[in-house]
Parts: sequence; structure tokens; C-alpha cells
Amino acid sequence: MTEALVEDDPGRIHPDDMAAILAALDDIDVSAKPVRTVTPDSPDDWTLCLHWLQQGPVSSDTEAALPGVLSRVRDHFTLHGRTPPSRIDLHGPDGGELLTIEAG
Repeated sequence: MTEALVEDDPGRIHPDDMAAILAALDDIDVSAKPVRTVTPDSPDDWTLCLHWLQQGPVSSDTEAALPGVLSRVRDHFTLHGRTPPSRIDLHGPDGGELLTIEAG
């Protein structure tokens, strides 16, 4: 069962980037799939947006693992010469922001 949707911005995320993002989430036992971008973004400082589909809070294990996901995704983008996301925003099923993971 899919637990999260990852906004796919074709102007920023190449197919191999999305594969790396999904693999990083899978490694922390979060099943995710891409969805068309719905959140507006700044042209200079972009955010990787995830939409949590489960009701209730994000588990403490998942929350603790998300900084590692961001680091891994940023490393992938940098390795391929593309601008990495500055943070991950996780939105709940109602669209409200559940948490933000900052780089660094």
C-alpha cells in the first residue's frame, strides 16, 4: 500500500532522480509513488514535497529517518550536476504541513 506521494516536477526531477528518491524512501520502509506537482515553488530554492496518505502522525522512526533521505537525495542530485532540494516538506492527507526537514 502506498504511504506517500512524491511531487514530480519534470523541470527539476529527471526520471533517474525520481527513482533515487523512491529508493531512498523505500529503504526506510515508506512506499511512495510520484504524482504531478501541485505545490508552487520558488525558482531558486526548491522543496521536495511529499504527501503522507496515512491518517494520524508520522511514526517517530520515519521522522527520524527523513533527514537521511534528504541527505541521500541531495547527494544524488549533486553527483549528477543538478540543483538539489533545500528541504523536504511533508503534508498530511488534509493538505496541512506535518513537518519540514531542512538540509544540513
